[in-house]
Amino acid sequence: MVSSATLASMVIMIVFSIVLFIGLISFYRKRTGIAMKPIIVGAVGFFVFTQILEKVLHVVVITNFPNYAEHPWAFGTYGVLAAGVFEELGRFLLFVWLLKRYRDYKSGISFGIGWGGIEAILLSLIIAGQRMVLALLLNAGALEAALGAQFPADQLAVLKDELVSKGASFYLLGSLERFFAVFIQIALSLLVLIGVVKKRFSLLVLAIFIHAAIDFPAVFFQTGHIKQLWIIEVYVAIIGILSFFFIKKARTFLPDIPSKS
Repeated sequence: MVSSATLASMVIMIVFSIVLFIGLISFYRKRTGIAMKPIIVGAVGFFVFTQILEKVLHVVVITNFPNYAEHPWAFGTYGVLAAGVFEELGRFLLFVWLLKRYRDYKSGISFGIGWGGIEAILLSLIIAGQRMVLALLLNAGALEAALGAQFPADQLAVLKDELVSKGASFYLLGSLERFFAVFIQIALSLLVLIGVVKKRFSLLVLAIFIHAAIDFPAVFFQTGHIKQLWIIEVYVAIIGILSFFFIKKARTFLPDIPSKS
């Protein structure tokens, strides 16, 4: 059985991500004034570049390299670099093509909120939402009836063990991670925007490698080299705190008014 506390923590994770998104829009609208177009472009851009284009590449790679699990380090390196390229190049292209009139500081903030806010909501729905449905089926004794035809018994046993073993702390830590991750996404959006405004392509390359470096510890966790989730969360929190300072500093590199070009 999945405990009531764990089920509640799943709900908290989903609600927290939605409140975080809305709260950031409200906070920065009062503090700096933000435009809706960069928020919408950022949100849609995240979905297109990470959930469609990047996923297509992953399908192609996995199809051509079916034994990828035997090379976790190589596949992990590919994974973090792919994430860095698709996300940072995606930001770059959107600023260049669709946001020519939105290249000021507050537009960079707006774009980052859209990108990171939708990421928080989607990941919360994937991580907590799907597991909540499965946990309710498990508690009702209907999991085998619902999934038995799709998965063999050994895989169902692994799924049950995962649902029961991941307690409330897993989802509450996930909520905290999403908080810091949004600010990391805002900081990376500003870094790429500075590269666009200053015509410094090297900043895009830097953003790609920073993104890969942020994601890489998750590879150690997935391959079992890091066994404690809190280590990953502390790492993300540190990067998130550094992002706070960069977000403030970025204002000195960007104009205060939108471009008229």
